[in-house]
Amino acid sequence: MARRRTGTLRGAVASGTAIALVGTALLTGGPPPASAAKKKAATTPAAFCPTPGTNYRAPLETLQAIPALPESGVLPFGPRGMTIAATGPQGVLVGGSKIGFRLTNTATPTAEAAKKLHWTVLERLVRLTKNGHDLHPEDLQRIDLAQLPAGKHRGLTFPIQAKPAVYSLEVTIQNGRGRKLGRYGEYVRVVERTLDVGMTLAAYDKIAPGSYLESCFENHGSASMTVTGGYLERLDGSTWKAVPIGPQYNPTPTTPGSFLGPGASEPRYTYVPPNALPGLYKVILSATTELGEAITTSAEFGVE
Repeated sequence: MARRRTGTLRGAVASGTAIALVGTALLTGGPPPASAAKKKAATTPAAFCPTPGTNYRAPLETLQAIPALPESGVLPFGPRGMTIAATGPQGVLVGGSKIGFRLTNTATPTAEAAKKLHWTVLERLVRLTKNGHDLHPEDLQRIDLAQLPAGKHRGLTFPIQAKPAVYSLEVTIQNGRGRKLGRYGEYVRVVERTLDVGMTLAAYDKIAPGSYLESCFENHGSASMTVTGGYLERLDGSTWKAVPIGPQYNPTPTTPGSFLGPGASEPRYTYVPPNALPGLYKVILSATTELGEAITTSAEFGVE
């Protein structure tokens, strides 16, 4: 009955306010009650809502690997308690910021003097071209670290401009004789902030009244957001009208969405009331960005 239609962005509106839903609106959440979930288990694919095709990390995944930071953060050399961690955004950076590394001595402070290190810490920021091969050195910073008392930290950061680019950030630690003790790094991609959302339905036709409509809210843009809810409308002639949902037809409480970063997605479940008349319907999902902008996306489906 219904033609598939992927939801589109309805303009970023009034910053700092969420969308005001009409009193009869049905908020969507997930997952549905266990009984409903069991009924759908036999017909609904397990991986209905994968990550959208927009992968902002794709340009980074093809580059030559840089030794990653220790998973625990603990340095495999030096005094006990020495750790290293990245500071600032990692992976995909929306707009300008500062990035770098920080060394921390997590040992418990004592009356004893800190052990001598005599380390040379070098941090280098390099901008890569689109092909990932041509390098443009941006900055090089150095710390001569004689010692690092317990409970203290030292680090370096680089300012990153908002202009789209790919960077490599590396830190090399040498001892007093110039021998390399460790080298770590990461790639960072800077992208412009964009708003682009969509929706996919598990089924677009012959939805039965009294069932749950399964949908996937997709964040194709680089802005981060949280799904706040949604509601149903029915086409009455040439006019879309809100579907009245009484408390007796909404057995599940509203569940706010999780925080969706660039290119992420989230499954949502909308209850179609048992008194729903046959016809063309529309599910509308709302979200609020990290800057407070309210946006919506919608998709049409048919009730048999």
